Amino acid sequence: MANKTLSIIAVVINNLEVNKRFVSSVWQYTTGDYELILIDNASTDKKSIKFFKRNADKYFRFDKIISLSKAWNKGIELSEGKYVAVVNNDVVVPSNWFAPLKQTLDKDPKAGMVSPITLWLLVGLYGNKITKKMDQSFGKPYKLQKFKDVVWGEFMLFTRKAVDAVGGFNPIYERGGSEDLEILFQLYDKGFNVYTDPRVFVYHEGSRSQTPDIISKKDRNKYWNKNWKLFLSRWPKYTKGWK
Repeated sequence: MANKTLSIIAVVINNLEVNKRFVSSVWQYTTGDYELILIDNASTDKKSIKFFKRNADKYFRFDKIISLSKAWNKGIELSEGKYVAVVNNDVVVPSNWFAPLKQTLDKDPKAGMVSPITLWLLVGLYGNKITKKMDQSFGKPYKLQKFKDVVWGEFMLFTRKAVDAVGGFNPIYERGGSEDLEILFQLYDKGFNVYTDPRVFVYHEGSRSQTPDIISKKDRNKYWNKNWKLFLSRWPKYTKGWK
C-alpha cells in the first residue's frame, strides 16, 4: 500500500550545477506528501555525491554505471508513492506542476501515464502534427493515439497501478535510448491511456546527463542506434516505416 502521494525519481551522475537546479526546483515547487529519490549512477565527484546524499529523501548509489532502465527500476523499487514521476535530472519544474497532472490521471480510470509539455516534446508534437488535434488554447489534456503517438522519457508521471502492471522499464536496453518508447508501448499493450498535458510546461535542458566525461558522443550514438533497432524489432506491427 502506498505510503506517499508522490515519488519523484531521477538518475544522477556528477553535473553538480545541473542537479542543484533540478533539486532546488523540486523542493521549491512541489507541494504535498512526496519523496525525492536520487539514484546515483556511479558518480565520481565527491561534492556531487555529498549533495545528493544531503538532499534526497532516499539515495542509492551504484558503483558502476548501469543502464538507465535498471537505474530507474531501482528508484521504482524504493518508491512508495501512489503516483510515480520518473524524470530526467536536467529539468526544472514549475510551480504547482503536480496538481494538474494528477487531475488528468484521476479523471480517466484507464490512464496510466501523463507527460507535461517540454520544448523538445512541443517541437516533436508539431513535427508529428499532433498539435492540430490538441486544444489550441493549451487548456486541456490530449489523449495520445495508441501505437501512433509517442512522447519521450523527459518527464513521465505514472499511476502506481500502471507502472506495476508493466513491471517498470525493460532492462534489455543498454545504457540509454528507446526504453521510454518501450514502456509507452507496453502501457498501450496493457490497455492504459497516455496523455500529454499542455497546462504544465517543464523546462528540459537536454543531454546534460550524457556529457563527454560520462559517455562519448560516439558511444552514445552507438547505444541509441542499437536500442532503436531493438525497439523496432519488438514492435514491428506498429512501427512499419519508422526510421
